[in-house]
Amino acid sequence: MNCIESLKRKPANVPVEIIVVDNNSTDYSVRKLQQKFPEIPIIQSESNIGFAAANNLGASYAKGQYLFLLNPDTVVEEGAIDELYNFLTSKPSAGAAGSYLKNPDDTFQISCYPFPTLFRELWRLLHLDSIIPFGSYPQHKWDTKSPHKCDVVQGTSLMIKRNVWNALKGLDENFFIYSEEVDFCYRLVKAGFENYWVPTSRVIHYGGQSTSQYAREMFLQLYRAKIQYFKKHHGNFVTFIYKTILLIASLLRLFLSPLVSWINPDAKIQQRQIQENYKYLVASLSHL
Repeated sequence: MNCIESLKRKPANVPVEIIVVDNNSTDYSVRKLQQKFPEIPIIQSESNIGFAAANNLGASYAKGQYLFLLNPDTVVEEGAIDELYNFLTSKPSAGAAGSYLKNPDDTFQISCYPFPTLFRELWRLLHLDSIIPFGSYPQHKWDTKSPHKCDVVQGTSLMIKRNVWNALKGLDENFFIYSEEVDFCYRLVKAGFENYWVPTSRVIHYGGQSTSQYAREMFLQLYRAKIQYFKKHHGNFVTFIYKTILLIASLLRLFLSPLVSWINPDAKIQQRQIQENYKYLVASLSHL
């Protein structure tokens, strides 16, 4: 609701068509939305078809030449849509552009990433980015007044040219959740276009809240999607190596977690959750 209200409260200068896709929600959000904004079309799915399929469904109803994918757990600040639109219309080589994401407390939120490779994933899993950023970008150091070319832009707030979307046939619906924008951005670059981060477009992203059990499922889904990405774009052998890296890194985390808890007792609850997540991943890895 807050997302729609922000779009209505501070409308863009360019014409905007708002389309809501409901992924079989079980609360009363759709009814409340219909009551408050009866003019907004709501496409209701009979089941949770996933992030990629839901966005494809919404895009099939949209009439504009620019598609703006926006998560419901966001608040769009004034001028955010205009900044993305103005940049894309002025940059022929750009296919997609994403916003500067902020946490609710106004702190910076990372939203751009280099394409995953085996070495980058190993580097990230070993938490070496805090020493030298290689598996991720030093995005917090980037100039916040100028657009930056990047590999992957998070799909939380992402504008895409319609001709690029059509050429790539939208998001790959085989990705249920996670890595769908990584796959899309990779295909976009292979097609000869570029991805950009536009920091003058600002969006508050609240992020999901979940129980520990649900968090474990999402943790597993994160790596299922990464494995799926490697298999699609790099083949079975690279995927086997990646799964081996995951196994070794997971066992290492399980071995070190009790030591971290002993050194820092305040982190005991967090480390217990980490242990449960990696145990779940190790037990499931052969089936992913």
